Parts: sequence; C-alpha cells; structure tokens
Amino acid sequence: MERYDVGGMSCAACSARVEKAVGKVDGVTSCSVSLLTNSMVVEGTASADEIIGAVEHAGYTAKAQNAATKQNNKIKIEKPNEVKPLVQRFIISLVLLLVLMYFSMGHVMWHFPLPPFFEGNPIAIALVQMILSAAVMIINKRFFISGFKGLIHRAPNMDTLVSLGSAASFIWSVYELFNRG
Repeated sequence: MERYDVGGMSCAACSARVEKAVGKVDGVTSCSVSLLTNSMVVEGTASADEIIGAVEHAGYTAKAQNAATKQNNKIKIEKPNEVKPLVQRFIISLVLLLVLMYFSMGHVMWHFPLPPFFEGNPIAIALVQMILSAAVMIINKRFFISGFKGLIHRAPNMDTLVSLGSAASFIWSVYELFNRG
C-alpha cells in the first residue's frame, strides 16, 4: 500500500477521474482518492512512476508521500499561507463586484445617482462593466485554467462549468456591446 499526495483536485469529479486513471494502470488492484485530504492510497504492484504518470496524464499532480508523512494520518488542514491568497482574491473580487453591481443595476433598480459623465452615456457604462468583469475574471483565472484543463483532458468538472458559462456570457456581451454600440 502506497500513499500519494494529489494536487489540482477541486471537486468529486476530479477525485473520480484520478481513481479511474490510476485504476487502469497495470498492477493496480485498488485505488482510493480522498478529495478532503488531497491524497490517494494505491494497492498493487505498479511502480510509483507509472502511478504518478497516470495522474499527470489525467491533468493533476502527484508525488509519493515520504515516511514522515505516512505516519501522520490526520486530516490535512490548509495552511494559513495557502488560505491567505484565497481570502485576498475573494475580498478584491467582492469589492469589484459591488462596483460592477452599482454601475449595472444601481441606477436602474434603486435609483442610485451616476457620476455626471455616465448620465445618458450607455456606452461608457457598458465599457466600465466590461472592464470590471474582465478584472474579476483575471483575478479568478484559477477557475479558467482548471476548467479548460479538465475540458482538454475530457474530464469536465465544476470549474469547467463555471469557466465555460463565464467565458460565453462575457464574449457574447462584448460582441453585443461593439456590434450594437
């Protein structure tokens, strides 16, 4: 029984994809992937290189756990240095989305005042919305990278759904802005 750390998984479809890929390796008798701990337990005679290669071919990363890690079977909790960028990205996105909401719906639904330059200038409002939307998408590019990587590897996941929906709506909106504007 060998244990591996698996990286890049974000949903149950990811862990199922890794299990399926490793299960196809000759010599593997069983494979169990835990999304919660980002780990995998493999039983069989397959070499570590074959198993890691199968995981990487599926679009994820893997490395064998060392002896010290094997003895620590407690659930891994994300380290603060891994959580901090997520919180920062969330806060920046939230601020940009509040500004976006102000320009897209505030003046229509709640009659919030617009700066004088934007009064009666729908193209300027649309351009601000486009720039703010693009900024939010760039800040959260992780979803796009993971989503399109899953699509390329024929293993769509929730990131694929988010990235395709966001990209399609953004592209269509930009097309309509410049086509009708």
